[in-house]
Amino acid sequence: MSNLVQRALSGAIFILVVIGAILLHPYFFAGVFTLFTAWALLEFYHICGNGRMRLEKPAGTAIGAFLFLGSFLFRQGLADTKIFLWLIPVTVALFIRQLYQKHDSPFRGIVCTLAGLVYIAVPFALLTGLAFPNSADNAYTPDILVGFFVLLWTNDTFAYLAGICFGKHRLFERISPKKSWEGFFGGLLFTLAASLPVAHFLPVLAYYHWIAVAAIVVVFGVYGDLMESLLKRCLNIKDSGHFLPGHGGILDRFDAVLLAAPMVYFYLQIFVC
Repeated sequence: MSNLVQRALSGAIFILVVIGAILLHPYFFAGVFTLFTAWALLEFYHICGNGRMRLEKPAGTAIGAFLFLGSFLFRQGLADTKIFLWLIPVTVALFIRQLYQKHDSPFRGIVCTLAGLVYIAVPFALLTGLAFPNSADNAYTPDILVGFFVLLWTNDTFAYLAGICFGKHRLFERISPKKSWEGFFGGLLFTLAASLPVAHFLPVLAYYHWIAVAAIVVVFGVYGDLMESLLKRCLNIKDSGHFLPGHGGILDRFDAVLLAAPMVYFYLQIFVC
């Protein structure tokens, strides 16, 4: 099987899992995305540790999964803000634990552990804000989340195709030599165009808000991709893991989400909700 066919098949299965989890039931969404959060954190801690420092992998992964699940329960009205207070003693315990560990650079380990939570767990937790856009009634509304991922994947696909066909001018050669301005504008054009049918089939937002979301997804999705490329370049690795054949790890699949989701959430809270 050629790499292109393998990549297409595994990508299609991944899309079905993500969209299926979002549409089937709120608890499917919670379960699958809690798993994604934990898996992405494990990959991050694995590639950042890699013998250089001792990270709090189990604790960091558990905190990240709890952060997503707690955010889901809070937005569904099944828990109040006190659920997040448990993060205070747990985080303090991470620091105290280092007093009893005999290894070099304990604070570097703590910093990288907390960095994973900020970089990965917080953006994943904010996805629940897209799934529950109206805090007044705690109603699960998957339309914004579905539209967000459709626009994200549209940008990924057409930026890749435009880059392959027309790419000549490097976008950020120091970090990602394959990305081009032609790919960026190709992705932008098709994603903005895709926002109109998305607005038609998912009228939970006005068309001009969907256009704005599309623009945010393109710009910050690219920055999210570049940020993960910078991380991998610093660590001298090709992929974050081997989650999907031809696609790399789960962190590779969600790199654009990590900056795009917080910015879309910010836009919706300021201009829509």
